[in-house]
Amino acid sequence: MSIEVNDVTVRFGGVTALRDAELRLERGGILAVVGPNGSGKSTLFNAITGMVRPDSGSVVVDGERIDGLPAYKRISRGLARTFQTPRFDPRVTVEEAVLCGFYPTHRSGILNAMLRTAGAAREERSFHSRCDEILADLRLAEFRELQMSELPMGRVRLVEVARAVANDPKYILLDEPAAGLGRDEQRMVAHEVRRLAERNVGVLLVEHNFNLIRELAEHVIVLKDGRKLLEGKPEEIAQDRAFIDIYLGNTGR
Repeated sequence: MSIEVNDVTVRFGGVTALRDAELRLERGGILAVVGPNGSGKSTLFNAITGMVRPDSGSVVVDGERIDGLPAYKRISRGLARTFQTPRFDPRVTVEEAVLCGFYPTHRSGILNAMLRTAGAAREERSFHSRCDEILADLRLAEFRELQMSELPMGRVRLVEVARAVANDPKYILLDEPAAGLGRDEQRMVAHEVRRLAERNVGVLLVEHNFNLIRELAEHVIVLKDGRKLLEGKPEEIAQDRAFIDIYLGNTGR
């Protein structure tokens, strides 16, 4: 059970944003992708989740090739993601934001929902029950009635994780989950990422904070200019001269 990216190349006009990308993420594992801005990290995420279509190569989830599927069908294959900039209406409550995460999995049509049929009512009750569980798991229950605009950024990022978890994913792709957070908020996010992996969810993590990567990830891929530069365990990567030059320049030596 895994996500496999094989020789994926993505071009935008004359620019090759990603070239021959490869990775394998197992259920329950935490794999990190790092690199400077413009290295292809977000393009890799978008190729996996269907936001862009690769020019070549394949994306395989649990043995099924999905690179030709639209994004909404990839959700049904067990993929979920967050974005570097959380995307919420600031006026919705925390509970409403998480309930939106169930939309891709709902089975009752709009008409049934409007008519409040028995099936639609059962489904709505199940969504609210599961929402309660997710809010409790991520320690967000006490904030459920607050509007998103009233939360600190660390909680906002946790709400985005909660929304992604709502469709019961097998794999979750987290794009800069600790960006702009204080140390306490980073610890909170790290704790929840570990809990996801413990529940057999595969976690693909893009993050600039390498200290957090060292704390969480079992394996790291370093991208530069759309290509894989390095791959290995976090401690090995941290000692590599090429990685040090990318992140710290000559001062890192």
